Amino acid sequence: MARSSNVYLLRPELETRFGYSQAVRAGDLLFIAGSVSWNADGQPIDIGDMAAQIRNCYADIEKTLKHHGLGFEHLVKETLYTRDMSALVRHAATRLEVFAHSAAPASTWIEIDSLVAPELLLEIEAVASFK
Repeated sequence: MARSSNVYLLRPELETRFGYSQAVRAGDLLFIAGSVSWNADGQPIDIGDMAAQIRNCYADIEKTLKHHGLGFEHLVKETLYTRDMSALVRHAATRLEVFAHSAAPASTWIEIDSLVAPELLLEIEAVASFK
């Protein structure tokens, strides 16, 4: 399946610096790159607060989905990378708030050693379906 030219950049400066795309459509699927809790300047925010970082990640995902005319109900798969699995588990209800009006997507949670910045606790990537 060929990559579509429908690429979305939530933070365009990352494209020139790293060759980054926030989302790429391929057929009926939208692949959303990992979202983290940072501000417009690329600085981590809500340091040490897993619940707030979860909300920030999903806010970025929501912006990407809306840009493509989609909502959380279109998510079919997500992968959560965390530096602290026990904190993520403790704040699972925060994640479920996002899916209060739709079924949660298939999910995989993976604990890792590091993310792009040491203050980040979480990164979420997702796949949505246009069907």
